[in-house]
Amino acid sequence: MKYSYNIIFFILILIFIIYYSFLKNKNIKNGFQNYYNIKWSDDLLKRFNIYQFTVNKNANQFDLDILQKQASPEEAEELIRTGYWPWPEDLKNLYIEKIWSSPIIKIDPKIALEYAMKIYNQNAIREILAWNTKEGQFLLYGADLGVSDGMPKNVHNTLKCSTDINGKSIMEKKVYSGMNLWNGYMNYNTSIIAPEDIPKEMSGFSFVNGPCNPCVALETESITKDNFSCPFKLNVKGDDSISVPWKQLWSL
Repeated sequence: MKYSYNIIFFILILIFIIYYSFLKNKNIKNGFQNYYNIKWSDDLLKRFNIYQFTVNKNANQFDLDILQKQASPEEAEELIRTGYWPWPEDLKNLYIEKIWSSPIIKIDPKIALEYAMKIYNQNAIREILAWNTKEGQFLLYGADLGVSDGMPKNVHNTLKCSTDINGKSIMEKKVYSGMNLWNGYMNYNTSIIAPEDIPKEMSGFSFVNGPCNPCVALETESITKDNFSCPFKLNVKGDDSISVPWKQLWSL
């Protein structure tokens, strides 16, 4: 089935919109890694490369080291056999809902789904969907804590995931205190917020199973199930429900 160039162009724009906020954070790598740590066989790697340069015409570049952590050999075999990564039905439905909710582009969801399944394995697309939820946006970009007395209205204090000197994820609070007359920059103080104090600092934040470090989800050097062991809720406009992608990652 051949699609017009306009449809393909719109699909590419949509993929970019969904993926954009994820790419903006340089500390996040491409894809939640699975927990199997099963290396693909040399024969499978060879056949995957052949698939890339023939059927796929090398249209999409894959990092095979990352890809082997994201997708099982069985998934790769299905891609080679059918041209599509296998997605479970719940994931297909989530993706279609994302297409429908886009305020910018409205295209045939079946076309968009088929296109995405040619490119993204299920772990990669779950990550894209997860980072574009309220929980993902909070982890990537933090929370607005408002403006200190006497400060300009556009200078907002923040609560945001960061790293300490050892590279471990922490929750950091930044509070602006005034203008530096020597260099013209704003003075600010930072402090590490203990997990149990996060709900005190941020209205609408609560833990599901008790205090823990939500920022562990951003630690990508050695991903394990511990990265998804700190479920939390965000009450946004009266809605404190947990987004489906994070329910799945947190096994709720």
